[in-house]
Amino acid sequence: MALAAPALEASGFPLTRAAALARLPAMKETQNEEPSHRAVERLPFQAMVTYRLEGQEYGNLAADVSENGIFIRTFLPPPVGTRLELSVRLPPEMGGFQVEIEGLVARVVEDPDPRQNGMGVQFTAIHATDAKAVRALVARIFRFDVLRRSQPATMDEEPTEPGAPRR
Repeated sequence: MALAAPALEASGFPLTRAAALARLPAMKETQNEEPSHRAVERLPFQAMVTYRLEGQEYGNLAADVSENGIFIRTFLPPPVGTRLELSVRLPPEMGGFQVEIEGLVARVVEDPDPRQNGMGVQFTAIHATDAKAVRALVARIFRFDVLRRSQPATMDEEPTEPGAPRR
């Protein structure tokens, strides 16, 4: 099944990956016990992710997300290099939109504890059925945790806490 997004030239959507990344705030590496090789912080993100692989559809829970990709918990991850088509349903507090993403399995975790197994999927393209879904993905997922840490918000950002003043 090919993923497609409508042409929405007037609003500047759909965004290419490069354009979406250009709109994101700079993020710092997470301070873990072990040094991280990641250039950007991974944010906790629990959402249902459906992915298609060799004609079959699978559904698993995401564990975290960054501007570059998403980690999906799964007992039997496909091998590194596998191309996937993902559908991510954003949580209601992030708009509840369905976002279509193309990705590449970049990392596989096979732990003695199978509950820790999963795959890191690098985003190669982000599509959406409408511009609101792309805006929700770019403007909220990647800033959601940053805003909770009381970082300065941009002028066009919606408040994330009930009763928070609008800018």
